[in-house]
Amino acid sequence: MDQHLSELQIVTCHLGNGVSVAAVKNGKSVDTSMRLTPLEGLVMGTRCGDIDPAIIPFIMDKEDMSASEVDDILNKESGLLGVSGVSSDSRVVRSAA
Repeated sequence: MDQHLSELQIVTCHLGNGVSVAAVKNGKSVDTSMRLTPLEGLVMGTRCGDIDPAIIPFIMDKEDMSASEVDDILNKESGLLGVSGVSSDSRVVRSAA
């Protein structure tokens, strides 16, 4: 690139078991797909990504679960693992397809 960092507008994408996107303008991050916690944003290996907030009390009521139990599911059993039912590793999911 023949441009100085301060002149660039870049979108960076990290695609691994965690997933994030960031907007960089003039060498400084101006936006990101993650907010307060990594649950917000894109679907990851085991994290759900953005969901309707009303789903949490719905699951708690329907499945008789505590907030902590639902939090564990959203952080550790969702995402690619929850959707595929196979693994949080895309290589394993692809080979099982």
